[in-house]
Amino acid sequence: MASPGLLLLDACVLIDLIEVDATVITSVIAALGRVHVATTVLAEVEGLDLSAAVSLGIEVVDPSLAVVVEAAGRRGALSFQDRICLLLAAEHGWTCVSNDGALRRECVARGVPVMWGLEMLALVAERGQLSAAEAIAIAEGIAIRNPFITRELVARFRLRVAASTSS
Repeated sequence: MASPGLLLLDACVLIDLIEVDATVITSVIAALGRVHVATTVLAEVEGLDLSAAVSLGIEVVDPSLAVVVEAAGRRGALSFQDRICLLLAAEHGWTCVSNDGALRRECVARGVPVMWGLEMLALVAERGQLSAAEAIAIAEGIAIRNPFITRELVARFRLRVAASTSS
């Protein structure tokens, strides 16, 4: 798979990573490149403040007034923070990393590259920045805390990571 380019994490993916092992973000950056988080998204994440985010290598982005106004004026299935993610990713050509179905659908509809959180972790392992065992342990930790990351998803993740890191 080609490089996903610059990444923008939504709140759910960021929370999953922070709750299991915040330092994995440094491996993501080493394997895939710059990681961005909107200030409005960071504000939703307990246990991660601006200083800690920056120390992990996350580039915290203030959305422009135009983006905030556009996000605030929209209605629909997306939260304000998800609209910010969508608009920032579209504006900058970033890949939106999200497990949120509504945000992913809107990204696809607008031609914004999108990636699952576990897909991102698999790429990190495939590029040698995490061992298969480390990546699987992180995925299992996420699944314990996040009911939307099912055993079936983790089993598929385990197969992908094991197959790609054994060659």
